[in-house]
Amino acid sequence: VSLLSRHPDSTVWLATHKTLHVERIIKGIRKTSTFHDRLVKEAHLLKNLNNPHIPKIYDLEEDDEYTYIIEEYIAGESLKSLCNRRLLSEKEIIHFIFLISSIIDYLHTLPGNGLLYLDIKPENVLISGDNCYLVDFGSAQNEDDEAGFIFGTRSYASPEQINGEKLSKKADIYALGMLLKFMLSHGSVTSKKETQLQAVVRKCTGRTVWSRFSSVRALMTKIKEIDKGSSSFVNKPLKIAFAGAAPNTGVTYIALTFAAYLKSLGRKCVYAEMNNSEAWYSISPRINELRALAGLEVLSRKFCENRDITDADIISDYGSLSEAMPESFYNADISCILIGNRIWETDEIKQTRALSKKCNKRLFLVNLTGTVDRDIAEMLNTEAFMAIPYINNPDEIFKDAELKTVFQELALKTGVMI
Repeated sequence: VSLLSRHPDSTVWLATHKTLHVERIIKGIRKTSTFHDRLVKEAHLLKNLNNPHIPKIYDLEEDDEYTYIIEEYIAGESLKSLCNRRLLSEKEIIHFIFLISSIIDYLHTLPGNGLLYLDIKPENVLISGDNCYLVDFGSAQNEDDEAGFIFGTRSYASPEQINGEKLSKKADIYALGMLLKFMLSHGSVTSKKETQLQAVVRKCTGRTVWSRFSSVRALMTKIKEIDKGSSSFVNKPLKIAFAGAAPNTGVTYIALTFAAYLKSLGRKCVYAEMNNSEAWYSISPRINELRALAGLEVLSRKFCENRDITDADIISDYGSLSEAMPESFYNADISCILIGNRIWETDEIKQTRALSKKCNKRLFLVNLTGTVDRDIAEMLNTEAFMAIPYINNPDEIFKDAELKTVFQELALKTGVMI
């Protein structure tokens, strides 16, 4: 038995069953606690539920001071914790909201008139691998219960719940919309899917109950429709090369930020400096903070030349494009070439196109601009290209919706996502 937490009114242990050799959670709740009756009621409720995404209650015991609840142990972290650590991918957002909705649908369709959960929020969703679990049923009640004060979280609660009115299943639909809104603000989604999912949020969170989805099942049907054609990572690791048309075009900045973005989505990748400049080391503290936050590994050219990396994407920084580029630059799955957006740089762009014509596949990145100059766009009309806006703070890729969309597009154009 090991102690997990201790509070004045409760203690939580992780224990191993002597016969079955499986781990269990034991919650000891002091009988004098103001929350005692609520938690015991929750335990009795959970004992009667049978859903793979709701932790099982195995037994209740008591002594003179405490009631002990023995429940299933699930290794994982809360959705809130996961979102504080990294961005959610488009696939994850759709997968998680569908799974959580399916749990609520199970509760709503229980014999009788179903059960209302009434406290959907990121802290109450446990993520373990690809699975979701719903915890903390302290606010749950039958739909037939009288109106009155309900435990819950104000920022996720429906207007009728906040006002103490009689509640229906539409209150949980409202909270599902707020949860989806939270995930979208902590994820990376294509502009098309963003528009579709934001429409779902608006439908879920209508001010009046009749303006929301008719049921959770109707919401799930809509999510399934949106899921068709969602972007996802390719199965194989890729080699993506970056180089600039000239020095100081921001190659290291963009390559490192892109690698950190992919890593933040859970994609296995490394950043490789292939130009011996050690520019990544002297770059602004902000980008190094981002690299550390994402847990991104930085490899030297010598290391990469002596080791064949086959289990991760390699985002390689080759510095400035020249006639002496190594073959590995041309042989990458795709070579990304940063160019300027000023009309007097057209000769430089022409030279860049000539120097990079041997590339297996190439993508021109017009850096530090939200839009591409018309003359430069005409010059690149037979090429794959996209604009990269000025990034004042790399941390914005975790927060700014427009910037997340840009890097999502870059992931799609480089073939990391399909």
